[in-house]
Amino acid sequence: MNLFDKLDMNDVRATWGVKDNTDLSYYGGKFPAFSPAVQGQETGMNPNSGIQHYSALHNVFCVHEFTGWQDECLAISKTGYIGDWSWLNKVRIQGPDVIKCLRQSTINGYNKYPIGRGRHVVSVLPNGKLIGDGIAFRESEDTVLMTGGTMVAEGLMIRPEGCDVKLTDVTGEIFNYHVQGPVSAQVIEDLCGEKVDDLAFLTFRDITIAGRTVRLYRGGMSGELGYELFGDTADGSVIWDAVVKAGAKYGLRQLGLRSLMLNHLQAYFPTIWVDFIPAIVPGAEALHRTPNDFGWDGLVDKTRDFPGKDAILAERENPTTKCVTLEWNTDDCIGIYTSLFDTDNEAFEQMPMPVNTSDFSAAFPQFTPAFNMKGEMIGMVSNRGYSCQFKKILSLATLDAAYTEEGTDVMVLYGSEGKRQTMIRARVVRTPYKQDLRK
Repeated sequence: MNLFDKLDMNDVRATWGVKDNTDLSYYGGKFPAFSPAVQGQETGMNPNSGIQHYSALHNVFCVHEFTGWQDECLAISKTGYIGDWSWLNKVRIQGPDVIKCLRQSTINGYNKYPIGRGRHVVSVLPNGKLIGDGIAFRESEDTVLMTGGTMVAEGLMIRPEGCDVKLTDVTGEIFNYHVQGPVSAQVIEDLCGEKVDDLAFLTFRDITIAGRTVRLYRGGMSGELGYELFGDTADGSVIWDAVVKAGAKYGLRQLGLRSLMLNHLQAYFPTIWVDFIPAIVPGAEALHRTPNDFGWDGLVDKTRDFPGKDAILAERENPTTKCVTLEWNTDDCIGIYTSLFDTDNEAFEQMPMPVNTSDFSAAFPQFTPAFNMKGEMIGMVSNRGYSCQFKKILSLATLDAAYTEEGTDVMVLYGSEGKRQTMIRARVVRTPYKQDLRK
């Protein structure tokens, strides 16, 4: 695949503009919306095949795997990686009432929110249940860029009613790459020719890579020292290619979509559609969560009133549930894999590797129930997978508060209804499981 000096933004806008249009098919006018990194990604799983191995998230095609999921996952903490998060929704909010808009859209406070700062923002319904979360970047006095999952949109997480602001969906206009891990600062310094390790956590500034202006943000989802790069989608392939080449001598890897959610599991970043369902979705009340469940209640702005504030603070005083990390019993997990060779019994369904979201399919239940040792249901297990670094099967689980103390033994139901099922022993362990080295 040839590396283009600049992508054709007319083609990019056309494909990204219709990627969510259910009235069109790939046979009837819709074309795949590819990541802006695509021309910078020379190979897929087999470096000799010349074949790209894509999978899609938010209807955007990214490379599924590069050097193998084990190699890529180990690099998270051993050396580092570049990963592609360009599929995230991005909405720019502009106008004199931008802070007013944020205040009525989120639970956060904005009294100290300088230009050049990022902020984890959370939106809830009046009952205190989560709509979603994201990051808001203060670009100027009257401009904020909000990024996140599918809930980052007008009428969902962003509520501009009565505000003098303009909302622009710039999802397809901006690439977002994560350069994370122990070697990340050195790779970026080699590329831009200036020191970056002095950039404060959750702040950003502009740098130059390959002659292009790129926003450098000190943050990420790895639990390691790391940065995010934002820039013009037209330059996306050139920037990706430059990082890969500069990182080669340091052992930097390219992180495929297959391994992306391992970070969210072992570094503890609860995620929409993976660990909770947006509270605007009816019929999924058992999977609706509050900021308290994930330890986000500290973001509440106590200086003002907003719908949902009282519910969050009341639950904070008397929490009923909490999201924790479970470490699954290794012997029980081995039994799942050895069942493939059991000629007398049906084999258990096999968990996608490295995480249950790796194939983004419904082949295995997204949420599974957890029980106490008496067999009573006490909560739901969500993101789960295998950590190459710790050689353990881990999961996140939102449990009744009485069972969230570290060291508590629980049971997890493994297997789909109608298939062979078994109970897996598990234990509540430290959260996050992996030491947080971001700051």
